[in-house]
Amino acid sequence: MIGVYAHHHGSGHLQRAFAVAAAMDDDVTILTSADVGAGGNPDPSRIHVLPLPLDHDGPGAVAGTVDPALEPTAGGRLHWAPLRQSGLRRRTALLTGWIDTHRPTVMWTDISVEVTLATRLTGTPVVSTVLPGRRDDAPHTLAHGVCSALVAGWPRSAGAPVPAGATEPVIPVGGVSRFAGRTPEPAGRGQGRPRVLHLRGSGGSGRDQRWDAVRAELGEVEWVELGGPGGRWVADPWTELCRADVVISAAGQSSVADLAAADAHVVAVPEERPFAEQDDTAGRLEALGHGAVVGRDSSVEHLVSAVRRTLERSRSTPGAGSGLREAWEIDGAAERLAAVLETVAADSEVGAR
Repeated sequence: MIGVYAHHHGSGHLQRAFAVAAAMDDDVTILTSADVGAGGNPDPSRIHVLPLPLDHDGPGAVAGTVDPALEPTAGGRLHWAPLRQSGLRRRTALLTGWIDTHRPTVMWTDISVEVTLATRLTGTPVVSTVLPGRRDDAPHTLAHGVCSALVAGWPRSAGAPVPAGATEPVIPVGGVSRFAGRTPEPAGRGQGRPRVLHLRGSGGSGRDQRWDAVRAELGEVEWVELGGPGGRWVADPWTELCRADVVISAAGQSSVADLAAADAHVVAVPEERPFAEQDDTAGRLEALGHGAVVGRDSSVEHLVSAVRRTLERSRSTPGAGSGLREAWEIDGAAERLAAVLETVAADSEVGAR
């Protein structure tokens, strides 16, 4: 049995967990506070889900708004462990109880310092995801140091640093996408009226009014909008990704991986995240020469220019992809991550004999 912890913020962690679990031969249990929903599990006979309670009392319960007397960061040593929080207590008990009952050969945490530490304190080998951005604070440094291996969801060409607290480099596996098994179908690109797809994910907040102005300025294009608070959602946006000449999207790891799987032409809009996560991902994307990156404070004129330049690049080769799928190493990424888990599991079993 292999255990996976998937964080509940946004949808990317859970999607990545299912993609990697599907690439494994062993039984897998995903432990998460996220809403899996109907049809989210690709193989219920082998991939199990253990729901965990939330470790907070609502959307407003973040470190900056919680009573300091509850010591949510344990004096800066952890990210989130408020005193006397019943959900935190129950989820930790469920986690360690599951480990005691099922004795997983390895646990992959994607991602939580506290779950990583709790797992390692049971004597279970841990592999953790290293997300982009600057992660040299005390909690990350501690968590990195107790892991048997560290993996990253970016291509090898983007680098393999030694994370703070670790003794070995991170292992880049490429972008893990739920769409990796599909072949891009960009035949409709470059045909007829230019088509722009604006994706607004579940992890952000509010509506950026600048894009309404961009849409008005680009009156010649067909503008399709998906997601966001109060917006239209589709369970499977694959067809829309393949049809669009340009896709405007935040720069979350799973978002970029899904765009790369569709070989899309991208305008990335990194959202503000802890540790500058999306800024780092967007920078890696831009450094590879794929996609335009615009800032959170860019003017409407700058945004319009970025979309038009990307449209010109996309439509200069009708029916072709951007090359991002190959550059972001989508094919085989889930299998490469699964192989890391299986190697750590095998090594731990040998060492226990």
